Amino acid sequence: MSRILPFLLLSGLPLVACGGEDSPTPEGPHYQYVVSEASVPTSNPQATEFGLDLNGDKVVDNQLGAVLAALVTQGFDVQGAIKEAVDQGDIILLADLQTPSFSSSGGTGLQVKLGDKATAMPAPCTDAADTVCRKHLTGTGSFAVAAGSPDDAAVTGKIVGGTFNGGPGNISLKIALGGPEGIQLDLIGARAKASGISETGIDSIIVGGALSEGDLNTKVIPAIHAQLVPLITADCPGTTPPECGCAAGSTGRTILNLFDTTPKDCLVKVEEIQNNTLIKSLLAPDVTLDGQMALSVGLKVKAVKGTIR
Repeated sequence: MSRILPFLLLSGLPLVACGGEDSPTPEGPHYQYVVSEASVPTSNPQATEFGLDLNGDKVVDNQLGAVLAALVTQGFDVQGAIKEAVDQGDIILLADLQTPSFSSSGGTGLQVKLGDKATAMPAPCTDAADTVCRKHLTGTGSFAVAAGSPDDAAVTGKIVGGTFNGGPGNISLKIALGGPEGIQLDLIGARAKASGISETGIDSIIVGGALSEGDLNTKVIPAIHAQLVPLITADCPGTTPPECGCAAGSTGRTILNLFDTTPKDCLVKVEEIQNNTLIKSLLAPDVTLDGQMALSVGLKVKAVKGTIR
């Protein structure tokens, strides 16, 4: 299966908490973790499970998650690269949780920083032949913070019944397509929810927020385009429409059928994706946050104990 939008991951999680009674001052000792699993929705139930109510209307918001789930039904692997990137340490996320209690707290803070793969101890992989890796995710890993990672922002909230709820704030999101390189996107109205919290790990951290229309058009869609081009090249070597030399039933043929419209030339341009009716419908803004129309996003991560040095 091809990979389209296969990696959706937090980059640094710089969450700036809003003032007021819902943003208490964190207190207590600090506990440190490294993200060991990261997941994007691969089904409609997961799109709901991985989303949060961003605008207070009691409805879970995760439109991009629903789009990713829909892509799975079309044969696209939306989860494969995220696992590979975490396993091999191409993306290392470090979490610092400050709280007086894992079960109940009036003031808890969560901060996540981007780690430096080159200085991870132990190294994620034994050698180039190691296809399993994950040596840094056993609960004893030690990590340095990567250059440029945010170091002074946190989302604050409370722990009730063992579950932390924090935000709203601003989250920096990273989307990488088929590899470790990524695009930094700024989410607005972002929130975080964590459960299964202990000194040795966090079973679930759900992060939700929304993308502006500007980021969708200038960052997300061009990134989608970059992922589609090699799929077309591999499956459709011809240059004469409408067949374009595509293998019958191939992913490349499906992509050209969807997007190669003006003109039909066996190529897909960024503008053709931006103007595609289906894409406009799927990626239409669905929430209004901070006075802006935006597209909701949600994902889920798991963390194990780690030392930030």
